[in-house]
Amino acid sequence: MRTNFRAAVLSFMVASMATAYVSPATAQSKEDPALNILASDLPSYSRYYAPYAIQSAAAYLSFKQFDKQPDDTSPMKIDNEGYGDDVKYAVQGVFGGDPMPAREAIREWQYQFGNDGAPLKCIDVKDNACKDAYSKRGWEFGSGPVYHVWARQRFPHAGREECTEISIAFRGTVGWNRWDWTSNAARYATPYDDYYHQLQRNINAIVNQIRNLDCYKRARHAPQIVSTGHSLGAGLAQFVALANKRIRKVFAFDPSPVTGAHLIDKNVLRANVQGLTIDRIAQYGEVLSYPRRLVEEYPPAGSPCNPVVRTVNVDAVRGGAVDLHMINPLAARIVDLTYDRGRQVSYGEPDAPAGCNVRDNSDEVASAGGQRRLVAFKPNYGGYADQLGASYPDVQQDVKVARLPAARMQRMAMVARGQGSKRTGAISAYKQVAQFESAPSFVQLVPAQ
Repeated sequence: MRTNFRAAVLSFMVASMATAYVSPATAQSKEDPALNILASDLPSYSRYYAPYAIQSAAAYLSFKQFDKQPDDTSPMKIDNEGYGDDVKYAVQGVFGGDPMPAREAIREWQYQFGNDGAPLKCIDVKDNACKDAYSKRGWEFGSGPVYHVWARQRFPHAGREECTEISIAFRGTVGWNRWDWTSNAARYATPYDDYYHQLQRNINAIVNQIRNLDCYKRARHAPQIVSTGHSLGAGLAQFVALANKRIRKVFAFDPSPVTGAHLIDKNVLRANVQGLTIDRIAQYGEVLSYPRRLVEEYPPAGSPCNPVVRTVNVDAVRGGAVDLHMINPLAARIVDLTYDRGRQVSYGEPDAPAGCNVRDNSDEVASAGGQRRLVAFKPNYGGYADQLGASYPDVQQDVKVARLPAARMQRMAMVARGQGSKRTGAISAYKQVAQFESAPSFVQLVPAQ
């Protein structure tokens, strides 16, 4: 009954959106396969998408569990195989077990900081433009966007490693949270200070927090920054990339048709989409597929360049439209495809559309190369996504893990004896966005170098 009511509410939103001024949905290009990846072709790119699928699903978990360090300099606990507590917590929380492929998919990633729902007024207290924008919002908002920031490093728990990539993962709508649903209606110009408006005035400060991370400062080349999310979170992920040119890729899972593009000055928007790539990864028949077909905000599906908007189709589970919208089975299917008959598949990225010069920077190349070099160390493992079905996440599984090769065991032991992760910058950012009750909302940020 509750599922039917939720579907009815979504149907009403779709009908209302049809009367609003939005860019008409355009047909996706069927001629260029680079813009429309079929479910049958997804295995070739599964390792490319898997980390972001897991991060988008893990955004529904509390970041307080990720950041349980007693002080800023304490090393994160890692096991004998080299996996940190953040990776294990994310995998356990998303999949209800501890499957090897999922751990391998985000082994190179480490959680940094996030926001667990605190309203974002102005992270940078010296940002007068932010203060002015906040003062113009009509009504206070009782919540803020939930997001987690992850950093990719070749040996993330060895200490003093440089980042090659940073990901901002946004949480989607949770149940009947009124603040989430109000933000879903941001297209109707409500007077509320919804998540889109909060991020519009704070995304530059969030990027500065990222630039202040130790691993970012140690990087020889500016690390790539990407955004990801599911449902409402996917809409927010697209929005921050449209609003800040430093974010160059978006991985949007079962995305909302609301991107917030209407909030951004057209000249700024035109400049920010140069070289931007947006991957919209969606399960066939999930509930938001219907709104996306009828109406959509800029940028349209099938956009061939500036930005590239690629549709990636997934056929993960069976069920009703609302059940198909769940992120955990979608993430499980993508992770499952990273293995074929017990062997990890080769790493591959989708080609850029013909005639569009989308260049990978050196950090992307290094990241991809690092994954390819690790293929020799991967253990055998059988598939598990079919076991999950649509009954996520309270599923317990018995996972048989193959014995690791001696070479990798030795390497992981060396990592385990390392200094550990020092995330001083990340913890400071956490305090800035989390201490908002009975205390100053934010402490002063150190300007990014």
